[in-house]
Amino acid sequence: MGMLDSVLGQVAGQILGGSKDNALTMKLLQGLMAQLGGMSGLFKQLQAGGLAPALASWVGKGDNQPVSADAMANALGADLLGSAAHHAGVNNTEASTLLAQYLPNIISGLTPSGNAEEAAGFDLSDGLDMKDLAALAGKFMK
Repeated sequence: MGMLDSVLGQVAGQILGGSKDNALTMKLLQGLMAQLGGMSGLFKQLQAGGLAPALASWVGKGDNQPVSADAMANALGADLLGSAAHHAGVNNTEASTLLAQYLPNIISGLTPSGNAEEAAGFDLSDGLDMKDLAALAGKFMK
């Protein structure tokens, strides 16, 4: 996932800056994506976990609906969140807080036209090649 991580890191870097939160949030996202197969798997998990209206606002062109850390934790479930938190070296509370704070803007950044299909390029099962990844990176290096 090296190149994919790099592209996601650039997106998060633009949103989060060079903070410690950037690195932790990226590790959390990497852990979630590894377990769920990519962004579409994450979208499905969030929808099934009751965050469908919030997710729709993050993908859409309007304002991002905020979610609480508790809502994020409930949507992801204890096992999934715990595994991602372990991957990032944080506890579940810190993990859900970071994801609730930053995931809306990351998803919004991956879907600038308001189309969820834009984020589908971050699925691990899609057999991304270097050309695809370069095109995705170009979207965020402007």
